[in-house]
Parts: sequence; structure tokens; C-alpha cells
Amino acid sequence: MEILSDVAIAAIVVATAYAFARRALLSLAYGIAILFVFVLDVISWNLFLGDPGFGFPIVFDLALVPDLGLATRPWTWLTFQFVHGSIDHLLLNLLGLVLLSPVFEDRVGSPRWAVLFFGGGAVGAALFLALNAGARTILLGASAGLMAVLGAFGRIYPRDRIALFLPIPGVPSLPVIHVVIGFLVLEMALSLSRAVLPASTVAWEAHVGGILFGFIAAPFVMRIPSRRGRVIPLEPLDALRDLATTPPLKAILAEAEAADLKEIRRAWIEKFVRVCTCPRCGGPLRLRLGRITSACGWRRKID
Repeated sequence: MEILSDVAIAAIVVATAYAFARRALLSLAYGIAILFVFVLDVISWNLFLGDPGFGFPIVFDLALVPDLGLATRPWTWLTFQFVHGSIDHLLLNLLGLVLLSPVFEDRVGSPRWAVLFFGGGAVGAALFLALNAGARTILLGASAGLMAVLGAFGRIYPRDRIALFLPIPGVPSLPVIHVVIGFLVLEMALSLSRAVLPASTVAWEAHVGGILFGFIAAPFVMRIPSRRGRVIPLEPLDALRDLATTPPLKAILAEAEAADLKEIRRAWIEKFVRVCTCPRCGGPLRLRLGRITSACGWRRKID
């Protein structure tokens, strides 16, 4: 193994140790590690192209390479998720690590997130290799692990709403379970299209395996002890109950009471207040400092 490969693996180990030692989010630490590994991979390719005697680029040490004359090394079932083949590939997976994974990891805890991420990646890779036996291929990228996290998110918190991977203004958010189903159908369709489009370089089957692993394994993974991820029940929102006079308001109130994080509950309450009207004057309401107020002087404390 080349020196740059050693440095890349050391970076992954350091990121893991730092996250657990400082109780930081593992997904964000891995995002930084993936960036670092990508830079090392670019350097190793430049060195290799400039001097073939330098040795193989680090992608051949860290990725899953079953059919290029190189034996698949045991550690590559973990490290292949830290190597990416292009800037586009890198940025798409970083979006998942930075925008989606932290929300889920903060709720379930880093040990559970890590099991889903690495387990989903390995299962997705195994499914791809089984369905494409004998193909000359290199498997790399965090997509399968991220799909496993998404699948688990949809299984455990199906009613939470997300705007896919990008919180773009104007793009409606969807329940996570709907996003999971949509991705599963899309990835399965793309997997079947490989017979028609054999030149595709995306391991769609690995994505399918990751989603299915996360969705199926999530209840069992949640049994793993974790300091973070212990849900503290929130108090019922009795102060808002009599204001929920329409079906939309009742639905919003139900979502607020079902939320298990204060931040999510707060977002639902803010939406409730925007839709609700003052019971005294019928005017708009405003939420401020734990109180709902109206221009007519009506007010009510909710916190």
C-alpha cells in the first residue's frame, strides 16, 4: 500500500476518533475526511500519470476492485465509501452527509448512524457485485451508505418532512417515507435499465440494496445503546387545542404533538400560528417569546 493510502486511512480513523471523543457528529467528520481523501486521490493520480513507477493511485487501495487483477482487500468494504470518482460524485454525496445525515444522526446517535452507514454500504456493494458477477468494475462512493440512512430515516420518522437533499425556497417538503419510496422506485427502474443502457457507470443496484437495508434494519439498529438519541417526551400542547377549529389546524397540531424534538415541534407551532386566527377579533396571530398574541390584545402562553 502506498504512503498516500496510509495517510487516507489514517484520516478516516482520526475523523472517527475525533467524532466519538468530542461527541461531534460523525457524518460531518466523515464529510471532511471524504474531502481530504479526494484531494489525496487527485494527488496520487497526478503522480501516477507523471511517473507510472510511482505505483497505483490510492483509489485502487481503498475502493472495491474485484476484477482488475487486484485482490479485494478486507478493509475496502469500509473505505470504498470515502473515495469518489469525480467532483460531481463528491458534491452529491457531501450534500447527503451535510444536509440530511446530521438531522438523523443527532436524533438516533452516532453509533447507530455508523452501523446503518457502513452496513448499508457493504450490503449495497455486495448486491451490486452479486448481480454483476464478472463485470470489470470499481465500486466507490458513499451513496449506498447514505441511501441506507435515508431508508432508516423513513422507517423510524416517516412523517417528518424534508425537501429531498436541498432546502430550496419554493420546493415543497415531503414526508420522508414518500421520499424513500420515490427513491426506491427510481433506483430500481434505473437498475433494470442497465440492460438497455449498459454503459452506465452508476451502481444503481447498490443504492437499492442500501435503501432496503436501512429500512429493514432500522428497528434492530435502534436497540443499540446510544447516549444521544434518547427521546424525551414533550408535554401535550393543550394550550392550542381549542384553537384547532378546522381540519388543517387539527392536522398541524397533531404533527406538532407527534414531534420528538423541540426544534421540529417549534416549526410546526409556527406553522399553526400562521394558519390560525385570533379567537377574539379574527385577525392574524404572532408567536413571540413563548406567547401567541394578537393586535387586539388577546394573548396566550404556550411554553
